[in-house]
Amino acid sequence: MKNYLISSICLFLSSLLFSQDNGNDVKGAAQNATNPLAFVTKLQIQPNYTFKDNGGDQLILISRIMQPTQTIGLPFIKSKNPSKVYTIYRLEVPVIGQTLPNSQLDATGLSDLILVDVIAFKTKIGLLGIGPSLIIPTASSELLGAGKWSPGLAGVFMTKGFGMTLGLLGQQYVSLGGSSERPDQNYMLFQPIVTKIFDQGYFMNFSPIMKFDWKNGAYNIPLGVNFGKAFAKNLSMFLGTEYVVSGPGRGDFTIRLNINTMFAPPKL
Repeated sequence: MKNYLISSICLFLSSLLFSQDNGNDVKGAAQNATNPLAFVTKLQIQPNYTFKDNGGDQLILISRIMQPTQTIGLPFIKSKNPSKVYTIYRLEVPVIGQTLPNSQLDATGLSDLILVDVIAFKTKIGLLGIGPSLIIPTASSELLGAGKWSPGLAGVFMTKGFGMTLGLLGQQYVSLGGSSERPDQNYMLFQPIVTKIFDQGYFMNFSPIMKFDWKNGAYNIPLGVNFGKAFAKNLSMFLGTEYVVSGPGRGDFTIRLNINTMFAPPKL
């Protein structure tokens, strides 16, 4: 997977050099690519390569599918006003490969799946989304997942201000089932989002995912920035770095690449 990340970064850099400006199409694509509540179908491939502070490394290959529909919560409940109220379903599939100083922790395989079902509301001040989420214990090794069924609640708010797109995304999970031998889970994922879009589809994005583990009193705080470009109305990429400044992962450094394809969602 390391070779995949290197070749993908080379593709990203060469695309930046030889891409052409498509006017408003790429600017709109950049806005859709960086907005988790945009009404477009997205397929994302995101390899994250982390250099561990205590030695070793980890590569996480995340695949995401985001599907908006003109429904309310469930596929068979149609929205009476889909221009203002609609639903976005998201499936996240992580595959992890890690090599750590303690070889007993080395593992490669599938991690836990994450499902999110958010109802989005267009308001005068921005987009608001809220709905249930679920972590499914599908990890192929106990080293790669929590081993717990963990339902939760997801909330998103997106607005514009100071010439930028501003937002917050939060997900709270509590374990309710799974292996009795694994520790219970109670944590929140919190993601501030700040995006500045420039001419020709270029954009800069700040969107670290912070983890607040309420059960163990451990708070992982990463900071970093992403630089990207929309190459056409249905394709964008970004490259970013991230450094953990506080928490159990303090000192870890991550290189992140995101390849994002977008399509018009199917009509009901």
